[in-house]
Amino acid sequence: MEIPRAERGPASTRVAVLGPGRIGRQIALAFALGGCPVVVLDLKPRPAGEARAVFEDCCREIERDLRLMTEEEVVSAGDAAAALDRIRTSIAVEEVADCGFVQEALPEVIELKREVFRSLSGRLAPEAVIASTSSTISPSHLVEAVTGPDRFLVVHWLNPAHIIPLVEVVPSPKTSEAAVARTLALLEGLGKVPVRCGDSPGFISPRLQVLLMNEAARLVEEGVATAEDVDRAFKAGMGFRYASVGIFEFIDWGGVDVLYRASRSMANALGDPRFLPARSVEEKMERNELGPKTGRGFFDYAGEGRERFESEKVRALLRQLRRQREA
Repeated sequence: MEIPRAERGPASTRVAVLGPGRIGRQIALAFALGGCPVVVLDLKPRPAGEARAVFEDCCREIERDLRLMTEEEVVSAGDAAAALDRIRTSIAVEEVADCGFVQEALPEVIELKREVFRSLSGRLAPEAVIASTSSTISPSHLVEAVTGPDRFLVVHWLNPAHIIPLVEVVPSPKTSEAAVARTLALLEGLGKVPVRCGDSPGFISPRLQVLLMNEAARLVEEGVATAEDVDRAFKAGMGFRYASVGIFEFIDWGGVDVLYRASRSMANALGDPRFLPARSVEEKMERNELGPKTGRGFFDYAGEGRERFESEKVRALLRQLRRQREA
């Protein structure tokens, strides 16, 4: 099945991606597939030959990704060719002047990002949105370097950015609602799923992911399982489940009380307080808000009924299982 072209989005928005590295290339491709003209800027001073090699590698990787997408019938050959035509490369900072959206995709070095924002943000039109793709640096630590701080925010793409639907949108306290709204509309027009979240270390996905990855590494260190078996268990278990059922939906489905007891049991068995229940889980237990079976958990199930809720989730998993078997 092909991804529908994102004609509902502001495809006329000109986009500049700062940085020709892997994530920058993927972001550029995502915008181009959505119909936006994109310029990928390399702001690092390089000898002419090295700069040319960087851009050749950038274009080669984008062409490879488009070829894979057409081979898997995610986009048509025509749409792939059109997307490629929308992408340009440049070393000229003046290119940002007529761009309505600028996405920084530089290494996770705070002073490097600040330096770029100081030098470029004053060149932009007043209404242009400036975004950082940082996964760990707070927008509050970057915004002071931006001319026009009300149009700055973090827009965190997940690798591979041209494939993963989720994009985390993190305003700073100075970001205007107009800038947030324009960013959400632009991302939705690309066919992405933007999720707004607060300015907290790691936002949503990186914070969850760091804990999960390190716990997986500990399982291997302790000899509980091999890396191959941990990956196999994750893909066939949690990875499969959470593609159709959200974390809080599953807590409610299984029962808040089940999570509470399992958490205490794990904390006691491992002697590790990290596994103790979260405060909100303890509060749900005290109020007997355990999920569909009591009418309320992390969500309200008044009038919905446990059977209907469970049927919807089971159907979602069955549809996913069918798609997997048909692949």
